[in-house]
Amino acid sequence: MEEFKKAMEEISKSLQKMVEELKEKRDYRLVEEGDEVRIEIDMPGLEPSDISLSVTKDGTALRAEGARGDRKYSRHIRLPVKIDPSSISALYRNGVLTITARKVKEEEIRIPVRG
Repeated sequence: MEEFKKAMEEISKSLQKMVEELKEKRDYRLVEEGDEVRIEIDMPGLEPSDISLSVTKDGTALRAEGARGDRKYSRHIRLPVKIDPSSISALYRNGVLTITARKVKEEEIRIPVRG
């Protein structure tokens, strides 16, 4: 049983290390401020007209793509919060695409309980 416990701890440490390495390689930043979310994606060497931006209907993911010459970018980002697709604004400046959107507030529905 002790060997199994050690093996599980090793697996857990390895998975945690992989997650940390993935976070370090991430080329975007996600910041939540109040009822808004801001996503900044590094996409140097493009013009605003080179970039295509889309969002899922339910506001759970973004896709940003861009290409100019030998520079090609494609980012699919699953969001930790839902956003209102109609509230999105995007700005490209100094090689960074900044996307801002309002978060969707979770609605609670009361369910009557019968006895």
